[in-house]
Amino acid sequence: MRAFLAAVFLLAALCATPSFAAPSLTGRYRIVSVAGAEGLDVARTQAEFAANGRFASTIGCNRIAGMPTLSGSELTFGPMMATRMACPPPLDQVERAYMEALKNVRSYTLSGKTLVFTGEGGEALVTLERAK
Repeated sequence: MRAFLAAVFLLAALCATPSFAAPSLTGRYRIVSVAGAEGLDVARTQAEFAANGRFASTIGCNRIAGMPTLSGSELTFGPMMATRMACPPPLDQVERAYMEALKNVRSYTLSGKTLVFTGEGGEALVTLERAK
């Protein structure tokens, strides 16, 4: 009976554990485009999927982080934490578009070094390139 209860508790703990980033996504990227945003300075951008599943990024002003949910090619970003510094134009508009894009991500495609976050209709929302 104890072994059964231990197995039940272990299974419950595993089910409660957040999804970790797929090994193929783990790493650092540059954000190269954001749907609806003009004036992105790619050299100032950074995004990273950590081995523990955590996602952190910046467009060049505020730090944005959270724990996405990943299942196969499905990808969603729940509530994201962000610092609250005032960003100069056009960076402020790019960052708002980026945050909105993350809310609408439903899946991803990875082809070579290019990672694309896509929306419900398959439209590209954010395009990233793996950093060297």
